[in-house]
Amino acid sequence: MNYNSSNENSNNDIKKYWEKRLNDNYGLHGTGYIGLGKNYNIWMYKVRKHIVNKKLQKFQSNFSSANVLDIGSGSGFYVDIWKHLGVKNITGCDITSVSVKNLSNKYPEGEFLEFDISSNVIPISKQFDYVTAFDVLFHIVDDEKYAKAISNIYNLLKPNGILFFSENFIHKKTARSRFQSTRSLDEIQSLLQRSGFQILERSPMFYLMNTPVDSDGVIINKFWHLVKKVASKGETFGRLVGGILYPFELMMISTKSESPSTEIMICKKQ
Repeated sequence: MNYNSSNENSNNDIKKYWEKRLNDNYGLHGTGYIGLGKNYNIWMYKVRKHIVNKKLQKFQSNFSSANVLDIGSGSGFYVDIWKHLGVKNITGCDITSVSVKNLSNKYPEGEFLEFDISSNVIPISKQFDYVTAFDVLFHIVDDEKYAKAISNIYNLLKPNGILFFSENFIHKKTARSRFQSTRSLDEIQSLLQRSGFQILERSPMFYLMNTPVDSDGVIINKFWHLVKKVASKGETFGRLVGGILYPFELMMISTKSESPSTEIMICKKQ
């Protein structure tokens, strides 16, 4: 069954939510798991940096001539990764003015635009070698808009261009909340294939350090409840539990083919 976000919130509500959230907490805390504090989020983003760098460099060693689009740029975490890989031609977009303003100041050589990737009109005419959409697409709660976002991304890629994105890819029915839809693997795969994408790879982004949305297992859910309880006690606890889990998280995401939490999918425009 299709879900229309106008039943609960308008696109304007979503924009207002993120504008306020990033105005109040601009940085990794604001774009991350806000309930777990700054220090635990720092460790989560260390995991993201490790795995994203690994995946990007699998496809190319020299990115200096690549044209890159980063969707949902937020505080610029993934823009930073691209820049450190040598990308000179980078475009970013976000639905918030605070993000676009800050990133335009930080990266005057880049182009940062305020728009919604699920819109009917996209203010970009060029195409890109690579598109990244990490930690963003599951915030598009409306099914039609989600499909439009995938279609827009396809059109923004050059032939044989590559899309890297993160999702939860659950093996059960789609679960929804006001500002997030956790879609099923079957639903996302079907949409990507209908849009013309070839799915190349799916692998873990998190295993232990994020919500196990794709597992009903008692042990892992009790474990996550304990992690969340300790990390939310304060920044000292968040730093401690994040630092303890970090090496185990890297081991798990490098050895497991699937995860009970967020995963990365890589697709190619056919």
